[in-house]
Amino acid sequence: MSAGQFQALVLAGGRGSRLGGADKAGLLLRGRRLVDRAVDAARRAGASRVVVIGPDSAGTLADAVLREDPPFGGPLAAIAAGLPELTAPWTMVLACDLQRPAAVASALAAAHAAALAEGAAGDGVLLRDADGRIQWLAGIYRTKALRAACAALGDGVANAPVRRVLGGLDLQQLPVDNDTSSDIDTPQALERARQKERNTMGQYLPPEALEAWLTAAAAELELDDSAVDIATVLDAAKHVAHEVARPAAPLSTFLLGLAVGSGKGDLAGLSAQLIERAHRWADEHPDE
Repeated sequence: MSAGQFQALVLAGGRGSRLGGADKAGLLLRGRRLVDRAVDAARRAGASRVVVIGPDSAGTLADAVLREDPPFGGPLAAIAAGLPELTAPWTMVLACDLQRPAAVASALAAAHAAALAEGAAGDGVLLRDADGRIQWLAGIYRTKALRAACAALGDGVANAPVRRVLGGLDLQQLPVDNDTSSDIDTPQALERARQKERNTMGQYLPPEALEAWLTAAAAELELDDSAVDIATVLDAAKHVAHEVARPAAPLSTFLLGLAVGSGKGDLAGLSAQLIERAHRWADEHPDE
């Protein structure tokens, strides 16, 4: 097993007290349960095994599901319960209520890989939002360090403060914006997330929602999908739609594809060039 390989724990056993006792893991966003979105995000980021800590109903897409002891014993108890199920040297920990789990998981995986390449992985990496808040349940940790921290508490792991235990590890902090790190732990947060979904529905889907379609469409057209960075294409389309006109977005991305396929340059460079042209177009045609 590679020294950098990781498996994942998705924590889904909370009481949902700030949500009025609702089953947080089962809440729907974009038509999918929060827990399923987190499990899928961990897999897509590279986790070779995903274990859900929570009720049996929460683990339908996981490799294993189990309960912390005692139930509702807090995130450290959940981590301690899940560690015996893992064999990889690194463990991704994700709360099930992350609003953008795919963005979180991919950012963590990239930062972890970079730290390993530089020989500076320490005990792991975790998110820090724009307000300076540490997201303890959005990180990749050295599995041995997690085991040692939980073992040192013994029976005291239940309801122990996460900060007090994990705060002693040698962890890198990955700064992200508040939108990326946001979670859904109140009715207001859930409504904001759903309102954002309604506002964007029909305009664009996030890159993680399009990966399956990219694979299918590329196979149908006998193309290599590895050369396509969805986020880059969507970003170009967004700028063109805003600065020129919405119907210009699909036309422009078609032209972008033709340019890449013709060897005019790489996707990122040509996309930046197209975005710059769109901004100039808006300046040149202020009344259109």
